[in-house]
Amino acid sequence: MPRASLHTSDATMIYPLLPGYCHGTLVEPLLWDEVTPDVILEPIMGWKDAPMGPSQSKISAYRSALCLLFRDFNQMHKWQSLSPTISTIVNGWKKQIARKRKEVGVDVERGVSGLPFKLYGVLCRHLASEDQSGPFAWCYATLLWNLVCRSDNISFINLNHIKVKADHLLVYFAQSKSDQEGKLSKYPRAVYANPMNPWVCAITALGIFLACVTTRVDEGDGKMPLFQGSQQDSSMRFRKDMHKALADINLEEFGLEGEMLGTHSFRKGASTYVSSGGTACPSSSAISLRAGWSQPGVEDTYRRYDSAGDEHVGRVVTGLPMHAEELALLPPTFVPQTVEDEAFIQQCVHQCMDVAKVNVGVARMCLASIIYHLDELKRCLPPNHKLWTDCVITNNDLYSRLKNLVFCGYDDDSEAQRMNLHCTGVPPHCSMLRSLSQVNEQVRNLLPGVEREIGKLPKVIQDALDEAVEMGKIEGAPVTTANLERTVTRVLEASGINNLRDRLTLPAPNEATIEASQERTLADFGLRSFVQLREDFHVPNMTLRKGWHHWTRGNVTTCGRPWRLIQPSEVSDNSSRERLKRYRKMMLAIEGEIPTSEWKENGTFEDYEEMFDKAKSKFKFLPESSLKRRHGELSWDTVLRLKYKQQRSYR
Repeated sequence: MPRASLHTSDATMIYPLLPGYCHGTLVEPLLWDEVTPDVILEPIMGWKDAPMGPSQSKISAYRSALCLLFRDFNQMHKWQSLSPTISTIVNGWKKQIARKRKEVGVDVERGVSGLPFKLYGVLCRHLASEDQSGPFAWCYATLLWNLVCRSDNISFINLNHIKVKADHLLVYFAQSKSDQEGKLSKYPRAVYANPMNPWVCAITALGIFLACVTTRVDEGDGKMPLFQGSQQDSSMRFRKDMHKALADINLEEFGLEGEMLGTHSFRKGASTYVSSGGTACPSSSAISLRAGWSQPGVEDTYRRYDSAGDEHVGRVVTGLPMHAEELALLPPTFVPQTVEDEAFIQQCVHQCMDVAKVNVGVARMCLASIIYHLDELKRCLPPNHKLWTDCVITNNDLYSRLKNLVFCGYDDDSEAQRMNLHCTGVPPHCSMLRSLSQVNEQVRNLLPGVEREIGKLPKVIQDALDEAVEMGKIEGAPVTTANLERTVTRVLEASGINNLRDRLTLPAPNEATIEASQERTLADFGLRSFVQLREDFHVPNMTLRKGWHHWTRGNVTTCGRPWRLIQPSEVSDNSSRERLKRYRKMMLAIEGEIPTSEWKENGTFEDYEEMFDKAKSKFKFLPESSLKRRHGELSWDTVLRLKYKQQRSYR
């Protein structure tokens, strides 16, 4: 009987050791009636005598491969009779290997090491600072940590599998290593924001990635992957960026070496942090379900998925302090006050991210998180980062208005109650800590006021009261209600407190009476002045669509006009001038594909987007180009080179 799935790792491990294996074809390898434990374990007898000894997982994998061999040849009845004896022998080997390691003193840790949360934060900050691959690697790393999953799962995330619910995002896995049939694909993983630390915040990293990379992919098959290119390309690309960043970090501070870390270190580190990082960790069942680990004896029977448990895991793994009230923080959220504010927010979301492919709610939450952390990002990200090519992010007027519409706090705040915002996945101790904090704050605010009020009492009143208590008289008269009222009134009038209320309620002076001479500017006539280019002006490395945005609408940080109006003679630096000329050639090529009747000189953002989509469809790439699968990430300079290469091939 031929082997049905010879390409699996178990078959690769055991079949070449069998006498019946020949060039990928397997005939009957054993005389089943004469099989004994010694016969089938003979190929690996030398493992136990090796100086270091094999890992226990390798021995277990060989045992699993043996079971697969018997099953493929319909000999399970024979395996069931041999299995107890084989298990006893294998367990004895494991004990012998462990004893040898103890005596020799070799390193007991096998495989990659788990990533500590502190090192994870440092690594994310290094990845975010990369000007070219930073948005991709940073987003990949934060999702890998927050989802507590394997690297393959991240590479296969589709834009359709990212949704928004209440105060968090939901990420669905259509298939995984432990769920080959996709039975658990209906159970999503909750991903939360971290308003206290933008570098470990998966929503901030996802938003910056979506703002920097065009997600309109012309694949023609309906696929909308988050990370363009094949799964292997994305995984290897991230692994390369990760080790490049680790080379710049002092790993000795964390007791690690670069060879000890890999993509699986995120899964190990995140699961360790969320299960043992404090004394108020989520339940082990919720962690196992999120990580896709089996629970023998109770799996799918008693301990099943529920959103509350996974939401608790999602809050803790994002790095919020699990022993403080900040664990219950709401994510940065837009809170429009008027209908005009809502329309303004939707317009900015549409211009910043490709909402034609990305869920609008996801894009909205991501943009709110970027705006909330933008001051910190401006301080730490390099000037040539891809984020600074976005026209919404770099527009100070739009940023100021958006920032005033962003709220981040607790669900008992007045603004959260007005917008009906509620936090999810919060354990009960956070509510008690929040209440204690509010009481503490009220008492702290009350004490200075009491001291202040006591200090305001005039000395005359204190003397009068002392006299009334000691001598039974006040100002020489018997202590009566009328005499006490008269004395207090006279003292208040002398101190001027009675007139304070009248002075505070006086009407403000009329603005018309204020004389102020102001020079009239161009803004009074609806015009704006010509802004000269900055001396360090340089066309950045951005996607073709972002370059089109600057060509048609401009960037307020460089000049107050569209870049199509910039002439090369305005640029003093030679290299920057030549780069501007190349940029103009690319943009003019796009304009050349737009009919004159459809061109609008003062069009809206949507008009220019429609023009770009029509023109881009006419650009054809060379079939042999290795970049064909990642059109959305190609820079305008790369597209120009491919265009020249194609023209030369036609000559």
